[in-house]
Amino acid sequence: MTLRIDVGPLSGSRLLEDYLAGSPRAGAFFSHSPYDLRAFREKLAEVGGRFGRAERETAAAAVHLTSPRAAERLARFVEQGGAMVTTGQQAGLFTGPMYTIHKILTAVRLAEALERELGVIVLPVFWTASEDHDFEEASHTYAVDGVGRLQHFAVTPTDPRRVPMSEMRLGAEVDDVLTRFRECVALEGDASSDLTAVLAAYRPGNTVAGAFRETIARLFDGWDLLLTDAADPALKRASAPVLLRELENAAEHERLVRRRTEELEAAGYSGQVKVLSGATNVFYHGPAGRERLARAGDGLLAREARQRFTREEIGARLRDEPASLSPNVFLRPVVESSVFPTLAYVGGPAEVAYFAQVAPLFEAYGIQPPIAYPRFSATLVPAEVEAKAAELGLDEEELRRPEHELASLLAERRLPAEVRARAEELRAALVDGFGRLMEAAGEIDANLHGTIGARRNHALLQAAAAERKVLAHWKKRDPAIARDLPRVRNHLAPLGEPQERVLNLLPFLARQPTLLHDLAARMEVRFAGGEPPPGEAEAPEAGAVHAPAATPIS
Repeated sequence: MTLRIDVGPLSGSRLLEDYLAGSPRAGAFFSHSPYDLRAFREKLAEVGGRFGRAERETAAAAVHLTSPRAAERLARFVEQGGAMVTTGQQAGLFTGPMYTIHKILTAVRLAEALERELGVIVLPVFWTASEDHDFEEASHTYAVDGVGRLQHFAVTPTDPRRVPMSEMRLGAEVDDVLTRFRECVALEGDASSDLTAVLAAYRPGNTVAGAFRETIARLFDGWDLLLTDAADPALKRASAPVLLRELENAAEHERLVRRRTEELEAAGYSGQVKVLSGATNVFYHGPAGRERLARAGDGLLAREARQRFTREEIGARLRDEPASLSPNVFLRPVVESSVFPTLAYVGGPAEVAYFAQVAPLFEAYGIQPPIAYPRFSATLVPAEVEAKAAELGLDEEELRRPEHELASLLAERRLPAEVRARAEELRAALVDGFGRLMEAAGEIDANLHGTIGARRNHALLQAAAAERKVLAHWKKRDPAIARDLPRVRNHLAPLGEPQERVLNLLPFLARQPTLLHDLAARMEVRFAGGEPPPGEAEAPEAGAVHAPAATPIS
């Protein structure tokens, strides 16, 4: 194993930290603690009351399989009952930042633990948020090449409108971008040919979301993971009643979410998403792209498209063209829980906070919110990076400082002792010499004190400038600063951010083909008195994780 894998609890906003710590103040905004098994039993009873065989068949029709065993388990779910653990993410280039993979693995491990504890089938489901229209977020990724440089890979839009990623096509340039990415991966390990097959969906003409979904499917082939897509026709048909009800009750739903947001703020927290006056929680996909519908008297308005709809017209559109409307970030989890028997949603810091803000929306639909379960956080440390980081002696907080500040900090620490001593001697000599001169000159004229003091300060400034000049040259000549520091920072705190929020996982997977299995083995889920599970774990029991043991990439 060439990577050290550090897995631990998620951190983030004050609301998230308080929620995970079991604070009653934060807990008042959530349905349950994520570590209380009794909460999952209660939620299982609730979904069991809403999902009979017909509802389970509808849920099964909206997912796609990654293995024959997943097909067998899904059939048992339809026949015998059960539940799901869901997670999801907007499409990202070549799978985007590595936390997407961390969310999937957390969902797999949570589903496994709940199945064992509850005695029913619990299926892990990954939802591709293909209807999102944030192309800037979906169009790029980062990786560290073999010499430690941070490389940025990006594609450009083929449609100027804000269309969903299920409609945005990849242009011809994706071939060149993929070639560059493969070259970067090849510098990291010997599995680049396997990853070429995994990334085959990134071809001109495919959609951004389609390429992402196909890549996730190939990456998790054999893991018994279920996949769904926000734009899937079966899912769109099943979710149409939720959207229609939202449009009929938009004003009341806005009032509920606004009141909850005010309650959060009164408790010292903040709402994750701004509540817009007069808006609905539904987007319209029209000639101007994807835009949020607003209330306009008795009807609805798509401002950018300059289209007005009566409620009857919208209802007809939902029946005839369900793909033309989609939920916003508030309504999406309600849609998910209406179509799937969701026990828990695995989310990042912002997503966990969503559930505090939109809990009243679930209640308006007669649904108990799923339990918001924080994904595991993970950092991957190559052996050579670990060695260099130890030599540099920089802690995590220091690594996140701006690059120029960090280089200066390290240069000051590593400046040769002789240079440091001479600089200190110079400062001391200037202060002492000017001090003695001021004392002697004071016998001639006391007013000379200020004049000499000003020259002393100027001399000290010149000495400091000389020291900075020496330091600047030292930064360029010290290999630890010029070469090792960028490599360490680009791996552990790229762009000053946590690794998992910036870097792509695939170069690490090329280096260590069993990485997905190794990560999953360290994501231990336990339900022990409401305490968060530890970051390190024993390997799972044989056959427990629904994944091929020590599976290679493909």
